[in-house]
Amino acid sequence: MPTSMAMIVLAVSMAFVASIPAALSMSFETVPYPGNPGSTVVRAEGTIEPGDTERFIDLLKTTPPTALIMVITSPGGSVDAALTLADEIEAREFSVMGDGECASACAQILFPAGFYSVLTPGSVLGIHSCSDSSGRNDLCNEEIAQAAIKRGFPYGTLDTFTDMFDPGDMKWMTELSARCYGFYHHPDDPRPIAGRKACVDGLIFLVTSGNEATSIGPSFDCAKASTKVERLLCDDKELMRLDSILGHVYQTRRQASDPTSKKQLVRDQRKWINARNADCSPKIPSTPDFRSTRDGALCLFKHNEARVYELIDDEMLN
Repeated sequence: MPTSMAMIVLAVSMAFVASIPAALSMSFETVPYPGNPGSTVVRAEGTIEPGDTERFIDLLKTTPPTALIMVITSPGGSVDAALTLADEIEAREFSVMGDGECASACAQILFPAGFYSVLTPGSVLGIHSCSDSSGRNDLCNEEIAQAAIKRGFPYGTLDTFTDMFDPGDMKWMTELSARCYGFYHHPDDPRPIAGRKACVDGLIFLVTSGNEATSIGPSFDCAKASTKVERLLCDDKELMRLDSILGHVYQTRRQASDPTSKKQLVRDQRKWINARNADCSPKIPSTPDFRSTRDGALCLFKHNEARVYELIDDEMLN
């Protein structure tokens, strides 16, 4: 692992965020890394076009950054140009940090190419179907999916979202949903990252168990939410999605258990909820807004994700 990648786990200033007009071609420059005096990264902005790889290489020759990080804001662009640039990013072991909006070819091709692939706080990835002059292009979608698979990202996530979202639509994902669908790679994520996608694996478990997640809401009654943790689980739609899957997985395990095992499962679940809430509640402010709750939201996500896999793995062992 490149030593400079340790900086990714630090809080990132939103000074990087910019609004990039779709017509602006991609530019590359070496800029200071906020919060890390003396450190520099590559800043890439604009539409992905032929020649971007050469411009990236030229920058590395003239003003190389001290950290192997590309911070990128882009609405997407040429698939062929993105695939070429992605190969260069991977070969040089650059990590990719999506900043603001990283959409289309940026999210689906450049983002997975990173040694690590992360988002700055509040940033989003945009995924949709590939298109050409005649409309939807499924051969292009498959080529993009195969490029992501090669880099450890799950085929199912791209296949599902490119099927659901036409070229004129967009599936936007923040860090939580990107993690939940396995489309994220932080330094603390296990390899292969395709093995951690709770929003997919939890639903697969339900289907193979003969059940179905009929509702998309938290695993408790939001009308009775009284704690900071419960209110955040009800307010954050992405957390709500994972908590819903967790609730359905837990109920499936409970229904399949004998009376003795069922009692133990209920005790274990209550103990787990108390431990999760005790860990995450201090990270949630008393007067929350979206940005101030991200640490708490990520804490809850990690606990819920781990619990989904505990319940799935226990079932598979029985």
